[in-house]
Amino acid sequence: MTAPRVFGYLRVGSRHKARVERWRARIAEYCAQEGLALELVFADLAVRDTELVRAGWTALLDVLNLKDAQIVVVPTEDHLSRDPVLKADLRAQLAAAGAMALVMPARTRSTVQETTNAYRRS
Repeated sequence: MTAPRVFGYLRVGSRHKARVERWRARIAEYCAQEGLALELVFADLAVRDTELVRAGWTALLDVLNLKDAQIVVVPTEDHLSRDPVLKADLRAQLAAAGAMALVMPARTRSTVQETTNAYRRS
């Protein structure tokens, strides 16, 4: 059996590139710990969670439509959206592309939050 293709996705509402890079690193670390072969992480920078049109999301869907049976790792559900209707729509888009979202467990996210808070205090 072929291993599933794994991609990452994150969305941040700010333009802080360092925050995006920290999330990318955490997604890569999580995938390595879980034995998932991460191919690429897509990101949307300075995008509100209520926005449906997202360049990174669109690029992710384009890649998913070219591949078979994938997993999309997201740090938290909020990286999709906090709005339940929009979140359901985004999950439906993934399903239509033959993929599913895998949300990283809270224990993995806590280190990122601590790092983010430390960064803000400095």
